[in-house]
Amino acid sequence: MNDQAGTARTLCLIGCGPRGASIVERILANVPALYGDRPLDLHIVDPYPPGAGRVWRTDQPGLLWMNSAAEQVTMYPDASVDCAGPPRPGPTTAAWLGSPLHDGAYAARRDQGRYLRHFFETVTRERPASVRLFVHRARVTDLRRTADGGAAPDGPGRQRVFLDNGEPPFLADRVVFAQGHTETLAAPVPAGLTRIGPGPADPDALERIPPGARVVVRGLGLVFIDCLALLTEGRGGRFVRTPGGPLRYLPSGREPRLYAGSRRGVPLPPKPAYPAPAGALAPPAAPRFATVEACRARLSRPGASFGREVWPLVVAELGWCHYRALFAEQPARTRMTWQDFDAQYALLLTDADRLAKLARSAVPDPADRFDLERLAAPLAGREFDGTDALQRQLRGHLAEALRRRTGPARGVDTALVDALQRVGAVIEELWRSGALDAPQVAEALERFALGTYLSSGPPPLRAEQLLALAEAGIVTFVGPGMRVESAEATGDGDDGGAVFRASGPAVPGAVHEAAVLLDARLAAPGRDGVTDPLLRALLSRGELVLEGAEDGAGGMLRLSGAGLHPVDASGTVQRDRIVAGPAQFPRPHTNAVYFRQNDALARLLLTDR
Repeated sequence: MNDQAGTARTLCLIGCGPRGASIVERILANVPALYGDRPLDLHIVDPYPPGAGRVWRTDQPGLLWMNSAAEQVTMYPDASVDCAGPPRPGPTTAAWLGSPLHDGAYAARRDQGRYLRHFFETVTRERPASVRLFVHRARVTDLRRTADGGAAPDGPGRQRVFLDNGEPPFLADRVVFAQGHTETLAAPVPAGLTRIGPGPADPDALERIPPGARVVVRGLGLVFIDCLALLTEGRGGRFVRTPGGPLRYLPSGREPRLYAGSRRGVPLPPKPAYPAPAGALAPPAAPRFATVEACRARLSRPGASFGREVWPLVVAELGWCHYRALFAEQPARTRMTWQDFDAQYALLLTDADRLAKLARSAVPDPADRFDLERLAAPLAGREFDGTDALQRQLRGHLAEALRRRTGPARGVDTALVDALQRVGAVIEELWRSGALDAPQVAEALERFALGTYLSSGPPPLRAEQLLALAEAGIVTFVGPGMRVESAEATGDGDDGGAVFRASGPAVPGAVHEAAVLLDARLAAPGRDGVTDPLLRALLSRGELVLEGAEDGAGGMLRLSGAGLHPVDASGTVQRDRIVAGPAQFPRPHTNAVYFRQNDALARLLLTDR
């Protein structure tokens, strides 16, 4: 497989998790039509098994689950995908596994890894005879352009690829960066304290937390949910349910005590129970208001900003989908016909005040109205009389979120999640196609973080387990706007020394101290926080530039247009390099932007254009 004799056009993919594996498939699918039988060398570099990569490796604990229903995940571009390359129909994760799933719908991440490895092995085994495949289980430590390697298309020369495993460097004409989420260096902590993360749940690091230890947790997202599973069930605890009763947690005694908070202060709401209830309203085939065409038209206005031109269309789209489901599935909670409401809604589209007035006249209960600010920050500005009062509020919030997303009336929340995913695809297409400039991309990502919060939550059972852990006292919520600092211990019974202190404005004066900080989040690295040796080298030489990374804060790589070519510090577009960032798994039969973009990138790599 790794015989490198002979001369051929050479492509190199750095990182081969799902994104890289999909690009490999699209390259191989497009070779016959675009490259014929000319020789092509394809190098894949990843220290982890290709297809699965680091996040989906098959040796991780079975307690770590996907947060997408396995029936809604595919790596195979079907006939619905509107792209120039040929389709490759294939099974979803659920169909390929063919076995019972967690919570009735969700695969373990290691089983998704098996699916991804099978996908990679299948598409590369069936590759055209003209393509030679070289798989390097290594990291790339540097790329150096060299004039003696032959002229590269649209560039100053070929690139020498250096590896960390002792193999000699090799030359590549085009290089794709597909490393996924970049790991971040942890900030140093005072002696005697332990900091874990930021980054995905690390079973080995979590094992070092002593039983009964107090732990401050920063982040209430999916990494937090993974860590909870490993620190509770993974340590012998059990969840039990009496017939018709709530879920309860029976501790093993080996669990730590977690004091958890975040910017919003509330956990992600769970994914709606899958499948949708019988008779649920089918989602629209495409956005009605926030279409790619409508957004592009608004962005073409002089001085356009994402917030002023596009965001009102996004909010209108989400609200329309919410009310469409409410009128269809719970008509007794409305006092206007859908036809009248729909007609007026379309006329008032981006007039927030008049839309709110329409909603008040048509939907009597404020709890049934679409209120994005309430959804985005349920505890904003709230103060509580003590930590116990905050816990009662948050346990009630979790219970209500579970009811809305798993009960018979879950169709409204399901419609909102579907709408967020469709609108998110529109925003991603605008971004990847170059329709958004750098400031617009930054604003889009900041505003649409709300979409991740509302639509990317854990399986319902995991949310119910979190509620049980909160009721058992394993998890104590700190609230929104949590601050963490290191200081001298002040609590009773401490032996002195440094501790982490967590506090927040929701409970004035309340402070939680611990010797361990668990950074349960995926943080964007700043210039000095990147661990990847290749990215560090290119950033140090100005060949890559982080946008919005002032004062050491995290940022995004500066890219140019739909080709996703990086732009260096001098403003030169590097057309022999492509940066393909991480993306959510595509759904089958949805003309997923994931496949369309990967197909376009593959054709770009093969055609010099």
